[in-house]
Amino acid sequence: MIPIDGLNNYFLHPGYIFVSREPHLIHTVLGSCIAVCLWDSIHKFGGMCHYIYCKPFGNECNGKYGEVAIPYLIKLMTDYGSKATQMKAHIVGGGENPHFKSSVGSDNADLAEIILAGYNIEAVTREVKGNFGRKVIFNSGTGEILIYKIHEIRKDDWHGNFQTPN
Repeated sequence: MIPIDGLNNYFLHPGYIFVSREPHLIHTVLGSCIAVCLWDSIHKFGGMCHYIYCKPFGNECNGKYGEVAIPYLIKLMTDYGSKATQMKAHIVGGGENPHFKSSVGSDNADLAEIILAGYNIEAVTREVKGNFGRKVIFNSGTGEILIYKIHEIRKDDWHGNFQTPN
């Protein structure tokens, strides 16, 4: 276990991807979005993507879409020397808003499973779907993840000043 006192913090916004060989506490807040966290169990580093939708609309090709974000996260990990067989995944998010009749959250969660299975990457955590949001803290040095289930996302949750509990 790496002590968290000296770790860098990074707040991952929707549509972004972050990978570093240096250990970080990567934070994000999810509703219907999905965060996929990857950790290399041999080299002890990892990263996270936070996507909003499954597929791009038209020609738009960026990290807001799972079909782009997950393979690119895997590419960044392999660029740093990892292999898919060394990676473990956490899949978090995909909550549904009971006031909307939309399957975006479920579709997002299902897509992560499909893509990771295609790369033969084991998902060790699946905290998906349901009628609530989540706050996530991923320790990219140890592969550990902390997930808070929340029933209402507040404006303050979106700032990068989220503090870890004592």
